[in-house]
Amino acid sequence: MNEKLTKFRFFLDYEKEEDWVNDMSKQGWHLISFNFNYFTFEKGEPGQYIYRNEMLSGLGAKDQSKEYIEFLQQSGVELVQRRFNWAYFRKNTSDGPFELYTDTSSKITYLNRIYTLFLFLMLVNLLSALTNLTGLFDYQIILGSCNLTVAILLFIPFVKVKKRRDHLKKNLDLFND
Repeated sequence: MNEKLTKFRFFLDYEKEEDWVNDMSKQGWHLISFNFNYFTFEKGEPGQYIYRNEMLSGLGAKDQSKEYIEFLQQSGVELVQRRFNWAYFRKNTSDGPFELYTDTSSKITYLNRIYTLFLFLMLVNLLSALTNLTGLFDYQIILGSCNLTVAILLFIPFVKVKKRRDHLKKNLDLFND
């Protein structure tokens, strides 16, 4: 039986999360499942895999991304696991570099999906905070404070993704002119 390890982590930055999973792989711990804040690894050969995480398009629609996942699998990429629209893929390090998005336009499209998600979640929490903070009951004020905290926390990755996206757009415009 293979040795397993479960780690609890919370990330708002998908790139930091991906870097951490790849660091675990370099130490010989290979991702076999993930959920919102915990990751399960299995002991294996150090550095055997390169991991990439992705927010798939089509909220909750598995059929829309089925062809995409099949395409990746045909090119030697393994789907580790999918939770809602978040997925982890891996490829053997011996097969060479592994990137899901190799051109600027597709990276911008991908960042737009993440940007929209953070914007939506941030606005929902901000609206809930404003609604609850004007309430008359103690539990509404507590709930509103929690919503406001979440909105503030989501603002940080929102700005980071926006800056990354805007930088790519600027570079794309420079090369297209």
